[in-house]
Amino acid sequence: MVVDLRKVAAASGVSLSTASRALSGSGRVSAATRERVRQVAEELGYRPNALARGLRTNHSRLIGLVITNLVNASLHVIAEVVHDRLKASGYHLVLCITGDDAGEERAYVETLRDHNVDGVLVVGSDDEAVQSLRETDIPAIHLARRPRRPAGDCVLGADIEGAREATRYLLGLSHQRIAVVAGPPAVTSGYERLAGHRLALDEAGVPYRDDLVFQGPLEPAWGAEAAARMLALPEGRRPTAVLVTNHEAAFGLLPALRERGVRIPGELSVLCYEDADMLRWWDPAITVMDNNAARMGDLAVSLLLDRIAANPGSTGQTPTEYRVGAQLVIRQSCVIAES
Repeated sequence: MVVDLRKVAAASGVSLSTASRALSGSGRVSAATRERVRQVAEELGYRPNALARGLRTNHSRLIGLVITNLVNASLHVIAEVVHDRLKASGYHLVLCITGDDAGEERAYVETLRDHNVDGVLVVGSDDEAVQSLRETDIPAIHLARRPRRPAGDCVLGADIEGAREATRYLLGLSHQRIAVVAGPPAVTSGYERLAGHRLALDEAGVPYRDDLVFQGPLEPAWGAEAAARMLALPEGRRPTAVLVTNHEAAFGLLPALRERGVRIPGELSVLCYEDADMLRWWDPAITVMDNNAARMGDLAVSLLLDRIAANPGSTGQTPTEYRVGAQLVIRQSCVIAES
């Protein structure tokens, strides 16, 4: 049987409004009455209606995280950091996984609006979903992807500089034929990491070769397909090293290389962007450009909580872009190219 506030008030011998004030800790009710109502509520198993309380106080203590997937290890880390930070701050996380579907992203944003969430963290960039957020007073922070017209601050990786450093590292090992497996150009990391790779090649005077660029969806299947295409190139045009710029592709490319008997790093040096347990455990352990996903998640939560705590109208502020630097972690998957 559901126990509502009316039953608590009746059992306590007070009015409905007094019971409500007593349970909210109002100073307008004596300490003795507050304690009596609290005890009765506990005995009856009363649970306050969070939605109704949120409508009264204009604070639901709910924060939405709209995210494309949890297969990508960086996004998984971000989700865990966001959850832990919000829990420690007294908020509940509403997790919304879109599958990188624009329609799902829009639907989740509307659902979060309907539930009066206190703030939203978004890994996505659908124009209609972002416009919906801009039309509200709900504080929003964009993570990992920058929409054309952000609804709030953006926390992104320093992807151009990170991919540039990764390619420089491979060039320093005397690799001239470096393949790159990149995400789609519509995704921030997809075009920025490819741009950083090309920048390093240009600086070193190494020609940019379209036949060594494999740009496609963020899916393991695409990584496997990219591996097949690389190995199908004539022997003199095959890469001696490959930079894989996202987890999803790496999770398909590495098993595909193993199935085809390609020796890492003897036949092909491999460097992956974003760290993951699988890359640490692979044999040989994979050298990575760690994008500091935990730091990105932590910074995004701090910015969002600051926005929530700010004065009303703060959502109209001009969005600021924050970049989190990456770090090269050298393991056993890259060696000096044979002359």
